[in-house]
Amino acid sequence: MEKRYCIDCGKELPDEAEFCLYCGAKQATVKTDVSHAVQQYEDSINTSKTQNDKNTKRSNSAPKASTVEHTPAPEKKSKSKKAKRRTKRVWAILMAVIVIFIAVAVHASHNSSSATETATSYNDSSSDSSSTDDSDYDDADDSDYDDSSDSEDTGDFENKPVKGISAADYDATEAAGNNYSYGELLKSDDYKGESYNITNAQVLQADEDDGATQLLVYTDEYADEIFTVYYPDTTEAVKDDYVTVKGVLGSRENYDTQSGGSNTVPTIVAQDVTVTGQGS
Repeated sequence: MEKRYCIDCGKELPDEAEFCLYCGAKQATVKTDVSHAVQQYEDSINTSKTQNDKNTKRSNSAPKASTVEHTPAPEKKSKSKKAKRRTKRVWAILMAVIVIFIAVAVHASHNSSSATETATSYNDSSSDSSSTDDSDYDDADDSDYDDSSDSEDTGDFENKPVKGISAADYDATEAAGNNYSYGELLKSDDYKGESYNITNAQVLQADEDDGATQLLVYTDEYADEIFTVYYPDTTEAVKDDYVTVKGVLGSRENYDTQSGGSNTVPTIVAQDVTVTGQGS
């Protein structure tokens, strides 16, 4: 048997009730009242379902909008990584340029200081060369000098390293065959009296006195290979000129530098000094 409901408030009623026990509304006949109550109840259920479906559709649509909104995020991260890589490359290039600049500056400074110290050291040696102590040289060197022949074969110089050496003894053929290295000439005085040539040497210092010339020249790029040249005549060579020297080797010469050290250089009594170029 079907249940009976109030036609007004929808509450369930006993089959025999003529009035609603809850709202007091008069009820229709049993058949009519029951059908009307059932219809109202179904309408209420349908209305509730419709509202729930609408709410479900709204909640499902929200995540989709959020997903679309954040889609560009990976692209931003990619652009940020590319920018960082470009910044690193720029810094690497800048550091390389700075290192190269510092290396060039240090190299140029070394060249300048080396030439300056050598020229300054020579000023000290040229002023003291005529009063060098006999103790600076071995007794064996002293025995090589013949006092009886000094007045005949000394040229215009009385300096010990070239005493007894004459520019007139230069032999071009012998000089052409003597290809001694600078290191060999620094090790020993065994080559004293032999003819020797220097080509494309640059002048560090040029001094003239009583018609004779004393030159300090170097034959390498860094002014490390230095010769003292005694020339019994005047010459047009001045500082920074390039010269060719033909002469006879003397002994090694020692002189003190301003830094407190001591340098040893080979000596030459020149038979000829020719200017081959002017320096900058």
